[in-house]
Amino acid sequence: MSNEADQKLTYKMIIVGDSSVGKTCIFKKLTSGIFTEKNISTIGMDRRTLNFTIKGKDDKELDAEVQLWDTAGQERFRAITSSYYKSSQGLLLMYDITKRETFENVENWIESIKESLGKESYLIVLIGNKIDLAQEDPELRKVTKEEAERICKTQDILWGGECSAKDFTEEELNDKFAFFTQEIYKKVGPNIFKGQMVSNGNDTTTKKKRSFC
Repeated sequence: MSNEADQKLTYKMIIVGDSSVGKTCIFKKLTSGIFTEKNISTIGMDRRTLNFTIKGKDDKELDAEVQLWDTAGQERFRAITSSYYKSSQGLLLMYDITKRETFENVENWIESIKESLGKESYLIVLIGNKIDLAQEDPELRKVTKEEAERICKTQDILWGGECSAKDFTEEELNDKFAFFTQEIYKKVGPNIFKGQMVSNGNDTTTKKKRSFC
């Protein structure tokens, strides 16, 4: 039987959250290095593949392939989104730090995820987006980091910090997502993804690797 280092780990990671919190902006910046100020709302799903190097047992380097999914946040697409929770090891729950209501809906998203996945092994990561706006004008901030950290502790999920699709470089986002992948590995283990691979004409593999050490 091959050992862990001989296997390429494959995890399914999806980005969820209310509409207009910046999911697609983060997705595009991470997978193509491009920031677009205005994006058409995502209809259904979009998928890209990323590759990271993470640490396994005894600090051995492991290749991890991450199937990253961008999802629609509008209410009418919630049923579609929840069906894609299945077989997900990582769920990146995003809110807009300048829009209080997107943070207030976080607990509803967590409840929906937990209800859909049940006792499956997975990691929820909470991320606050659009920190650039709050840095330009502090009065625009409607959610503090302390509030986010509190809800993470209460709900037993991982605090992924605050970020900006506009100001963060592609490398900074890759490092952050490499860290998320490492944390998924710690929580889920070296499971090989066995869920159904849904064909998507927009699927692209990002071949460059980011190492989390």
